[in-house]
Amino acid sequence: MKYYSTIITLIFFNLTSLTLVLYYGNKAKLIEEENKAISLDIKKNEEQLKINEVEFSLYHNYLYLRKLQKIYFEIENENNYSKNRLKLKDFLNPEQDNVLQAVSN
Repeated sequence: MKYYSTIITLIFFNLTSLTLVLYYGNKAKLIEEENKAISLDIKKNEEQLKINEVEFSLYHNYLYLRKLQKIYFEIENENNYSKNRLKLKDFLNPEQDNVLQAVSN
């Protein structure tokens, strides 16, 4: 009879431990899937950031802006670099036109 109670106790502990392992295993699987989704999001954002950095450097390159101007506009502006760039004090004048780039000098 003593062996039966020991066997029943061991079966109970085995079932309890099996239930706990399955429960926490399921929780771990959900967390792992969530982490994979977050990792993919991070990779996509990093790629987008790299693209944005390239675009930012291109769009702030004066020669690139001049090429775009030649492509899209028939009117050729003067090649005077300083006339086509705004400074902070120039924002007070609302009649600015033909502006290619604004600088913070």
